[in-house]
Amino acid sequence: MTEDLGALRAALGFTAGDLQANRQGLLSRAQAARLKRSRLRNTLLATGIFSLLALAATALIYLGQLNRNMILTSAGAGLVLLNAIVIGGAGRAYIGVSQDLRANRAEALTGAVERVLRRGRAGDSYLLRVGGVELNVNRDIFVVFEHKAAYHIYRTSFSRQLLSAEPAV
Repeated sequence: MTEDLGALRAALGFTAGDLQANRQGLLSRAQAARLKRSRLRNTLLATGIFSLLALAATALIYLGQLNRNMILTSAGAGLVLLNAIVIGGAGRAYIGVSQDLRANRAEALTGAVERVLRRGRAGDSYLLRVGGVELNVNRDIFVVFEHKAAYHIYRTSFSRQLLSAEPAV
């Protein structure tokens, strides 16, 4: 079991203090700081994407109007719609992490973990199913969980980010 916990710690990046806080239904200070850094990084990325898409959309619409080219104008309008979708998703993620930080709670999923590998044209998707809940994870996290073994998995309530996990005894 100690080996299992060590592999889980390495894959999920949590400490013994993080796990202790999560067992009590709370975020640790380190996890809150990590969530804040992640939120800032995602906000900066979204700002950059917004700026680039807005500039490209403006240029396409301008060139379309200047040359009376409906294709360029339509492409610019399409970029405006794409920008709205991207920024809406980024805003939703920002709000989710903010709610997690405000609530300062970790929720626990307990039960047998079913590992599901979905093969697709664009690549493989790695899922963990616990008590009817599906968690999208990367390959490194996927491989450390034993199929059909019982675990306690801790995640944030709103943004649903994995925090820590441990084998259930």
